[in-house]
Amino acid sequence: MSKLKLESLADYVWAALNKNYMLGILVTSQAQARVKGSGWSFGAGKSSFALSFMKTFCYGGNFERARTHLMSFAQELDPYLNPDAPRTPAIMIDDMQLDFGKHRSHDPDMRELCYFLTTQRTCIGIIIGTTSHRGMLAKDFREEMFHFEVIIPDRGTFEIQQLRRWLPFDDPITPRERLEPRGVGPFLALPSEEEEWYLAWRKQRDLKAKARLKLLKKPGEEGALPQLMNYHEFDIYIHRVLNSKIGRDASFQLWKVYRREADPWPALRNWL
Repeated sequence: MSKLKLESLADYVWAALNKNYMLGILVTSQAQARVKGSGWSFGAGKSSFALSFMKTFCYGGNFERARTHLMSFAQELDPYLNPDAPRTPAIMIDDMQLDFGKHRSHDPDMRELCYFLTTQRTCIGIIIGTTSHRGMLAKDFREEMFHFEVIIPDRGTFEIQQLRRWLPFDDPITPRERLEPRGVGPFLALPSEEEEWYLAWRKQRDLKAKARLKLLKKPGEEGALPQLMNYHEFDIYIHRVLNSKIGRDASFQLWKVYRREADPWPALRNWL
């Protein structure tokens, strides 16, 4: 069997769609590579590029098909992970930091999902993600899922970098990584009707994301963070309920620890 000739991102896309591989492509904008850019985190055109790319190269220019595979949350992956379902050419996870961000790096469920996804080439051909820079993603996703990073230095321009990994002989269990340039080019904005659809979709997505934020929920509302005591309430609790004899300065330091605003060790030494 002849070896596949893989010299460009287009070659890898063709192989993923036609030869039963799975490819990960991350679209970013903030971190600069070879092409000097403005460094915009948001508004640079990442989602426009990613949607156009998926529509053109994965769904034959059919936006109606492409848009049905756009998502942002981990739960939305579930229908794609059925081994009995037909293989999906490509999916797009927009603003991955919402649900796959660095804040989930130590979440065992998220790590398990990442490793499971790496086995799902029979279900998904190409995973396209967007985020401002790769460092915003949970460790396992940023290290395991992607083979190419497409950087948008400015709206209308893209730069392709291939993520290459190798094993150093003196430390073979710690892979190293480098970027290899694979081209620069222009891209067009989405047609107006497609952009209007995307903006409406994103608005609904953001409403769902906001509803999950515990920090913005009112005290007593379902899912809200526990309401913290103010210093007066905390001081009464320490001295009257716990019958502690510590001074006001020490109780104030303990209150700051309780609010996660101070190093716990000095306050705990006073307490003990």
